Amino acid sequence: MLEKGKIAVQKTKGGGYAAAIRFSNNKNMPLPPFYILRDAGLDGVECEVEREKGQIKRVLVAGQELPRRPEKGARAGDQGRRPPDRQQQAAGQPSLKNAGHPQTGHPQVKIGENEWLKVFLPCDTRRYLPASIDNFGLLLNKVARLDDREDEKGQGKGFKFFLSGKTPRSLLEADFAAIDFPGLARRQERALRGTGLNLLKIPAQPQWRFVIGLGQESVYETSLTLHPVYGFPFIPGSAVKGLVRNTIISQVFAGDEKQAVADTGFRALFGWSNYVTPAGSHKGLIHFFDAYPTKGPEIVPDIINPHYAPYYQDSSGRTPPGDYYNPVPVFFLAVEKTAMLFYLGIKPEANQVITAGALAGEDYLSTAGKWLRLALAEYGIGAKTAVGYGYFTSL
Repeated sequence: MLEKGKIAVQKTKGGGYAAAIRFSNNKNMPLPPFYILRDAGLDGVECEVEREKGQIKRVLVAGQELPRRPEKGARAGDQGRRPPDRQQQAAGQPSLKNAGHPQTGHPQVKIGENEWLKVFLPCDTRRYLPASIDNFGLLLNKVARLDDREDEKGQGKGFKFFLSGKTPRSLLEADFAAIDFPGLARRQERALRGTGLNLLKIPAQPQWRFVIGLGQESVYETSLTLHPVYGFPFIPGSAVKGLVRNTIISQVFAGDEKQAVADTGFRALFGWSNYVTPAGSHKGLIHFFDAYPTKGPEIVPDIINPHYAPYYQDSSGRTPPGDYYNPVPVFFLAVEKTAMLFYLGIKPEANQVITAGALAGEDYLSTAGKWLRLALAEYGIGAKTAVGYGYFTSL
């Protein structure tokens, strides 16, 4: 049977902390010494206590038992005997099973001394959380951390993956060591060749950094496109197709899309839709596939630091872009030093030489590959290409 109580924490003369459980009948009992108590964060928090023969056996907060000290004789590598909090410390990840916030009861993640970030997760999810989450996509998007503190200007609240300050720190560690990227690449190629398509494989190395999906909806204000299963960054085939298509329109047809769609070779490459007569619509001959990393991606925190926020936000056009405005830093995630593997495909019987139009001269697959290499090198893919992001060199 669980009894309800409240934790009272006091600082000792030696600089440590001592705690007691205050029950509803005003009886107090000291917190058992096998529980870890590092600060006064639990002071005033409601709890549930299980007792056996009058002695406290377990103390639970928000349905989770408080972290225990290691048992005597436990080996350093014995994961089963270490308390959850220490397991997560050893894994390099913040603890997700800390006690709830004293006022709201929301689960929290502690990042350093006296810095608390809230994590909003269902109780049953928290109960079955592993010691650490190694899927970066889940860690970033499903275990989002809320910082509800405000500075003197009333700013600073929001979900964060990065803490600014004198020494900026990332709250997340992207570890893809468990993913066999060479094996994944072999499986992808085997699956694509199993479709019977003629394939063109183009490995490419970023010249600096790239970011895909920066403007997608996200609680962080900025986003990054991540694989829905593995959690690593990738480049969707739709983005690759859009890049090649727009590059050809710009380079060959002077930016005139109507002129491009009127060209037979262009229409065959990318397909087109006749919104008046559906019978005149058809899909493109070239298949553009998702581009995956060839090794564990290196994800780095980056920053957008606009200095003229009032100027950009004034739709009336009356606010000048003055240098006296305060910069408003916006953090985002980018990928660097990570080669990507691009695939194009076409049915063998369809890969004919283009004989008419502005793209005449080569077969469809070779033409698409040539323009993809040029687009990656000269136009870039993803966000912020105007300042150097998204440019690739074919390997």
